[in-house]
Amino acid sequence: MEIEKDMDCLILEQEQTKDLCFPKDCCPERFPSPKLPSPTDCLQQGDLKKLQEEIRDANELLLDLALADERPPEETFQKAFDGLIGLRVEITNLLGEKIEGTVNLAGYNFVVLREEEMIIIFPYSQIETIKPYGRFAELYNDPELSEIDPCFRRDLTFHFGEIVSSSPELIHLFFRIRLNIYLLNMEAKRFQVKIEESLVDGVLVDVNKETIVLKMEEEINIIPIDRISLITINS
Repeated sequence: MEIEKDMDCLILEQEQTKDLCFPKDCCPERFPSPKLPSPTDCLQQGDLKKLQEEIRDANELLLDLALADERPPEETFQKAFDGLIGLRVEITNLLGEKIEGTVNLAGYNFVVLREEEMIIIFPYSQIETIKPYGRFAELYNDPELSEIDPCFRRDLTFHFGEIVSSSPELIHLFFRIRLNIYLLNMEAKRFQVKIEESLVDGVLVDVNKETIVLKMEEEINIIPIDRISLITINS
């Protein structure tokens, strides 16, 4: 009886370590879960997948209709730019100026465009119109959780808050990253920040929730984030 239990433990460990890292001495006894019938049990796999897609589309439509009058501007821009990832767009700001670039990231309150070697950051609050160009997207190598290391998958499963909070990429993947958090990865880079019709140059030396600090030689500029209309960075 003990030998059979050891063999079951070994098989279980071999099957599960493909997706999740389990310590070798961790094989708790498992009890069978009750299996309840479902209305979709009799459907073929193709029919079931089609039904699930129709249910998802219907739920999204109902949610959009319910929130049509209450949806905040940030959510409207998030959904718009999600559909434009990899496409070239022309953005017109509140002053009527036009900026072009390829949509790289749709954050919580900002969008990132790429133009050759330049990174362009546009707060949603400064966008008047969006004009897309082309119908085919240029793919970016975004992180895929389906291909992560099994031990990292285990850490993410059992220490979610600690792991995600330490990575801007994971914060964005699960919650959408805010502008001040995104800029933490840009410290020590040369910035050009536009505030209304003025330009401020400098190296980013500090970021907090409400301001960023740029330094140029001995001059230090503290800029409120909510006054920024555009940021350009040479990557």
